Order: sequence, then structure tokens, then C-alpha cells
Amino acid sequence: SLLVLTVGTGTAGKHSDVASGLARTINLCAPRLFWLVPSASEKSRPVADLIRESVEHPGAFRPWSTDEPYRTIADPDDIHQCRTVLREVIAAVRKQLKPGERLIVNPTSGTKQMSAGATLAALDEEVDQIDFTSGERVDGVVKTGTEVVQSFDLRGFLFQRDLRTAGELFHHGAFYAAARLLKGYVQPEAVRSRETALCLHEWQRMNYPKAASHAAKFSEELRMHLGALAQADAFSAPLLGDLLAGADELLRWGDCEEALARYYRGAEQAAKVRLAEAHSIRPPYRLESVLDILPAGCRLAEDLQRWGARKGVILLTAQKAWDVLDACDDPMAASYFADQELQHGLQRRNESMYGHGQEPVEAGQVHAVCDRLRNLLKDHLPAALACWSTARRPRSLS
Repeated sequence: SLLVLTVGTGTAGKHSDVASGLARTINLCAPRLFWLVPSASEKSRPVADLIRESVEHPGAFRPWSTDEPYRTIADPDDIHQCRTVLREVIAAVRKQLKPGERLIVNPTSGTKQMSAGATLAALDEEVDQIDFTSGERVDGVVKTGTEVVQSFDLRGFLFQRDLRTAGELFHHGAFYAAARLLKGYVQPEAVRSRETALCLHEWQRMNYPKAASHAAKFSEELRMHLGALAQADAFSAPLLGDLLAGADELLRWGDCEEALARYYRGAEQAAKVRLAEAHSIRPPYRLESVLDILPAGCRLAEDLQRWGARKGVILLTAQKAWDVLDACDDPMAASYFADQELQHGLQRRNESMYGHGQEPVEAGQVHAVCDRLRNLLKDHLPAALACWSTARRPRSLS
């Protein structure tokens, strides 16, 4: 281990002195290297000198620099200064760590501000362990020769802190950030939480095979559900419903522009699911197949022929897909084009950063698009509406 100790003047007692107590503390810890941080007091520095000369292995002491043995604290009653100095020392000491070593801070000695500042610095710099020197007390001070070291495993504390932070990130949709925050922990709770976060990260991306592989680590039921989505047809009710559920999540997190872009994509997918289910038109969209379902001589058929096809295949944009349905007198297309508010709401996507502009989108506008899409699917694609749900998605890391 590497050890950093604060050094005060000590409270002298009949059976104790601070130099002997801290020297014994160092001997008990037996660090490979240690650093002393006294105050600038004329009484503190001599104590530090005595400690480094009386330990069992004086060669383990490391001076602060070639000119100065200690990084001292000018005002040991200023907690902010104590914290700043100890952070500086800890950062420098960390560079000396070897693989497998632990960085330990012992803030027992010194003013209360020195101890508190050193403890805060240890938390700031995320050291491995905080040690406190204790033992049999006489007249309020530890009796020399009875010293024992009580350790506080800071990694456990940091894990609980990071787990709470990861939970907040998860709740707001920052799944990848939550997983990264827990990456260095090996506790079973951390592993499960990390896999849950990664599962939701891939799920939101609609990367179902990868999401299922993460779900397998914590839920067989969820793995099977995601596996089924991975096997589903690209233009099917389950995938359309899940795409729209992802839009709901984005709207819940306040990502209005991205949510609207996904609802826009959902409207396009709805048209193509309808083409597949009701008219047997599936990708690749061959010009001949599309022309077969259009009324003879209709203007759209003429336009498609005039625009031509590459190797017999045409590109069906969202607008063209709905136009094909409308030309076939499909009742779903009639409802879609009759809903002018839905048309205007979806058009806002083209005016946003996800289209061709930079106009911000308000949450109320996106909620309105969501509600109108639900009404459209309720009347014409009830199977997709039944799959439009976030109920299966974990709501927390626990």
C-alpha cells in the first residue's frame, strides 16, 4: 500500500505522544511508501521529522520534493485549504501506485479541520481506504503502544454512491452512462445493474439480439421477449409497436425532437406494415408489384413509371407509401390524410434538427402526435396498438 498521514502537534498525555503513536501506525500498516502532511506550525514539522526517523523502515518515507520534505498546510484551521492540499498530495501519490496496491489516507492526527479536510479529499480523489488510529485511551488520548488501525473501505461507500447515481441516470434514459459508471465494480448487484442498463441501451436502439444477450444475465422472460422481437419481420405489428414505445420513452425523458422523429418513423412504418399485411407488398419494393395493386391509369402509377426504378426496385418514402395506400382506397390511408392535425404535427419533424431545419418542438405538440397515431392504429392496426407498450421495460436498476 501507499500511505498518506496528516500530522498535528498532538495532545500530550502522561502515557502517550503523537510521534510515537503515528510511527506505530505506520509500522502496523507497513506501506511500501508513505507521505507526511503536517501543518506549517513550528510545533508540527518537528513531530513529522521525529516520525520519519523512528519508523521501522525510514527508507519508505517519500519527501514532497527535492527541496521540501513535506507539503504543509499553511492554515490548519481552514478546512477548504486542508482539503485542497490533501487532494494535491493524493493526486501526486496516485502516480506512484503499482498494480494491486491500495492508496490509504490516515486523517487521524491534526486539527479537526485537517482531519475533515483530509477525509473530504480522500472522497474527492476516490482512494481505496481511509484508516483511523485508535486504541486504549487515557485522559482522552490513545495510550502509546496500544494503537490499532480501524479501516473504512471507501470502495464500498463509493459503490453505493455510484449505484444511486447510476439509478438516476437510468431513470432518465442515460443507460450507457449508467453502465459505464458501474463498470469498475464486481459486486453481483453491480453486475446485474450494469447488464440491465446495457440491455435497455440496446433495446432503445432496437438492437434486439444484443439486448437479449444482456437480458439473459438477469431475466429469462425478458430474454425470450427480446429474442422474439429479434426474429420478427421488419414490417410487423410487434416491431411497429416497439418502435413507438421507444418514442414514448424519449418523450418521457424530455427528448422532444428525437421522440417526434421516431413517431414520424412510426407513421412511415405503419403504412408499410399495412402494405405488407393488407396488400402483400414487402421490401424490396418492385415496381411491377406496386403497379399491380394500383388502379389502372391512376396518376400515381404514371408518376412511378416516369420516375423509373433501379433494377426494377423503387424507393418507397413515407409519403409515397401513404400515397400508394390512398390510391388503393385503403381506409387507413383515408383516415390518415383526413387527420390534418396529425399531418401538421408530423410535418414539424421536417422543420426540426431531425429534418431540414432547427425549430424546437414542444412536448405538448409531440403528445398530440402520439395520441392521434394511437387513434389511427386503434381503428386500423389494433395488433400494433396492442404491442405499443413500455410495460415490459425495467423501470429501475434494482
